[in-house]
Amino acid sequence: MKALFVIFLLFVSACGGAEETFEEDCDPAASAEVCRVFEMVNQERVSLSLQPLKWDSLLAVSADAHAKDMSDQNYFDHTSRDGRNFSDRAKDAGYTASPTGENIAFGQQTASSVMESWMNSDGHRSNILSAKSNEIGVGLRSGYWVQVFGSR
Repeated sequence: MKALFVIFLLFVSACGGAEETFEEDCDPAASAEVCRVFEMVNQERVSLSLQPLKWDSLLAVSADAHAKDMSDQNYFDHTSRDGRNFSDRAKDAGYTASPTGENIAFGQQTASSVMESWMNSDGHRSNILSAKSNEIGVGLRSGYWVQVFGSR
C-alpha cells in the first residue's frame, strides 16, 4: 500500500498537481509526545471503525506555531492575540485544503493525560472523532498542546 502511495505522490508531483503535505505516519522530526498523541488519536478512531487520520506537515506547523504563540504571550485561547482563528493560522502556514477544527489544552504532562482530557470533553472528543476530518497536525510547546484537523 505504501508503494502505491509513493507512486501516487510521484505522479502528482510529475504532473504538476497540488502539493501533498500529508504522511501516513508522524513526522520523524516531531517529539515523541507529539507522535504519541497522533497515534492515540488514530487508536481512538479505529476502535470506533473510523478511518485513521493522516499526518499533515502544514497542519503541524500551524499547531506548533499556535502552541508557541500561546506560550510566548502567556494566553490560552483558540483566537490568537492578533485575531486569527485556527482556519486563518492553517492557511497562513500554507495549508490549501479545508481546516476543520482545533483542540487546545494546557498543563498536561503527557500525551496520555492530554488525550484523556480531550476524550472526556464532548467538544474535543467530537473533533477527534469527526468524520469530516482526514488529516491532523499536532504541536506542543511548554505545556501548550494543539491539534489542528483538516480535510482534503
